[in-house]
Amino acid sequence: MPRSLDRLAKSARTAIQAVVQIHAYGFNHASVTSILDPRYPEPGNWRGSGFLVDIPGEEGLILTNAHVVRNALRLQVMSPVTSDELFHAETVGLVTSLEPDIAAIRLTEDSLTRFRDMTAGEVPKLPLGDSDTVERGHQVKAIGYPFGMMEPNVSGGEISNFIAGDSEYPERLVTNAAINPGNSGGPAVEADGSVLGLNTSVIADADNIGFITPVEWVRILLPQLLAGGDAKLADVAAYLQPNSPENADHLGLSEPMGLITMRVFEGGMLAQAGLERLDVLTAIDGVPIDRFGNLRRGHGRRRSIYDAVRNVPVGERISLEFVRRGRREQVEALAAPRPLIDVPSRPVVADRHFVELQGLVIQELSLEIANAIGNQTGTDYLASVEGRPSPSPRLVVTFVMPGSPGDELFFSPGTIIVRVNGEPVGSVNELVAAAGRCGATLIVETQLGGLGTFRLSEEEQAEIAVRRPPVG
Repeated sequence: MPRSLDRLAKSARTAIQAVVQIHAYGFNHASVTSILDPRYPEPGNWRGSGFLVDIPGEEGLILTNAHVVRNALRLQVMSPVTSDELFHAETVGLVTSLEPDIAAIRLTEDSLTRFRDMTAGEVPKLPLGDSDTVERGHQVKAIGYPFGMMEPNVSGGEISNFIAGDSEYPERLVTNAAINPGNSGGPAVEADGSVLGLNTSVIADADNIGFITPVEWVRILLPQLLAGGDAKLADVAAYLQPNSPENADHLGLSEPMGLITMRVFEGGMLAQAGLERLDVLTAIDGVPIDRFGNLRRGHGRRRSIYDAVRNVPVGERISLEFVRRGRREQVEALAAPRPLIDVPSRPVVADRHFVELQGLVIQELSLEIANAIGNQTGTDYLASVEGRPSPSPRLVVTFVMPGSPGDELFFSPGTIIVRVNGEPVGSVNELVAAAGRCGATLIVETQLGGLGTFRLSEEEQAEIAVRRPPVG
């Protein structure tokens, strides 16, 4: 065996000690029935992988994929150095959108004490490596617990490619090391024992094409993860168009370079920096941008402008150069997450607030709800919603109890509610507030002009409230 591969194998065997299997109990966020009727979330059990990470001042901290823990109610971890013992853990922070697919969890204080007692005070940890300079052909070992294996599995391969980020997805590393269900969240380690990234996903039916979430995203997001809640990368927050010789000439450039700004999102990074439609973004932090949106970095690994922005921690400043009507300009922008510009996604089950009204379940429209209704009806539900979807909340009926007053008033799943007793309503809070001012009679109007008259008893009036799925 070549010396480099032998060193990598030894490092992987050492790294195994810090790799844990994660046992999760929680709720299926993709269940169509529980999306439309969140009163009855679908429970489930699943497993994934993770690893104890070496972060100064942090003990018992474990990195994993966000999809492993995103809707977990209870977490336990098992380590190869403590036999089949299970230790309780709690979610610290995660990226709920899974872009990138990263979460941090931590052993509870009691579990960390018990872990130390069983390992003579030693808690194995893995250091973070450098995924930003890795090249094709770099050897790695993917470690995890595929298909629920009780002992960690090691598969070997190399970094075979890179998928540069675009407007929706951050960069990923590609590997031919075997990654299977259950490997998610385990480390991809290199010869010095450091972690290049988190094993995340595969292409179904492909021949060993797996994806690794680069550890550079962990570094950028770590302060947000440790602070708790939802973590987000910075975002360009604009629609950008590749340039062409003809457009470049029309916009006053001597050569086709940079990206043409089609639309900036209100409240986003470029909008706050003062950029406008038809400005041509030509450089970021002094690095030129070619006409396809890639930075000219002088080597074979592309980096898009989208990833260049994501690589700046939220709150830090970015220097931007652009051309406006033939004149070159330079401004400083503040790195910020993308503002909401369209129908939101609500992948976290606990965030699906709803209101019950005489057999109706009413929620704020989300991508999950639109997809669920579309699956039931065989239609593109969003395309059928009158008017362009926008970040303004919309109330939608997602469930109708057969034989209920709501059913007899001819409401159906997908009906959008716009007014209650003449008051515009777009959120569950507005609906409850409007209902509180209506007394015993609620006149509900729909987007298509429909009408529903609800007669409420005092008890029913008192029960109209914003509710959450019973997942706590």
